[in-house]
Amino acid sequence: MKNTFLPFLAVSVCILSLNSCNSSSSESASKSKHSNKDWTAAELEGHYSYEQNGDTIILDLKNQNDSLIGELSYNFEEKDRNNGVFRAVIKDSLIVGYYNFNSEGINSTRETVFGILPDGLIEGFGEIEEQDSLIVFKNKDSLRFDHGMVLEKR
Repeated sequence: MKNTFLPFLAVSVCILSLNSCNSSSSESASKSKHSNKDWTAAELEGHYSYEQNGDTIILDLKNQNDSLIGELSYNFEEKDRNNGVFRAVIKDSLIVGYYNFNSEGINSTRETVFGILPDGLIEGFGEIEEQDSLIVFKNKDSLRFDHGMVLEKR
């Protein structure tokens, strides 16, 4: 099972190492978590992307019975690419779901959370653990959304 952690850790380390000093995105991300807006899957449906410094994240969300499903792809410069399917629901101005992906020929599933911003989405990061062969967050209330990599809606 240790090999399953390698792709996830590589992506997490890469994202955290690319931490941006963009405080307005950080503030927006924190505020989005406490937003009073009730988002719908139909409103959030669309193509989102982040492209900067040779790094790319693409998320193509579709509304499916008030849930969201779509292709999610990470391609970081000098790192392994991973592609998969993200299935989620909307909870308290967050998109909470599971990302089933393939990286280096290994299939993995991890919990993934995006904060909803006026101009897009931002992925949350925090302490993780393994439960029933899945990588999940220990505490979703302590997730950080301050890395500045906003996936803008196109």
